[in-house]
Amino acid sequence: MKQTLLLLVALLVCTYTQAQTAAKAQTPVSNAQLSSADIWKALATVEYENVPNRYFPQPVFNKDIKSLEGKRVTLKGFIIPLDETKKQVNFMLSMVPFSHCYFCGGAGPESIVEVKALTAFDYTAKPVQVSGILKLNATDENHLFYILEEASPLL
Repeated sequence: MKQTLLLLVALLVCTYTQAQTAAKAQTPVSNAQLSSADIWKALATVEYENVPNRYFPQPVFNKDIKSLEGKRVTLKGFIIPLDETKKQVNFMLSMVPFSHCYFCGGAGPESIVEVKALTAFDYTAKPVQVSGILKLNATDENHLFYILEEASPLL
């Protein structure tokens, strides 16, 4: 009898825990609740397809990535300058430090974002937080897959 009661209690606890986990999984997360790490993870889920007459494979954005388009997001990353000046208005933001960036063999094109800032950022080798409107780019090979427009630094 005692073993049956303990087994029943254990079964009820497991069922409750599974129900709570399922409820959390079904609760939609707003973009405001997403951390920088969550956004980078979502951006990393991009897939690629070969398209005739294209030099590079074309990105295919899933629903999680598409849900971020046009939204203000905040990303923490490292500035990859495009100018030789201390002040950067247009630059790339890498999820990983410059020494591990996409161009250096440590990551892929999904780990960098093109940034178009409202005001200039001071270049630093330290991580920065950037807030901007995320634009998805699947067709223009002259730009990255992800573009942060109207970007500004968060201090």
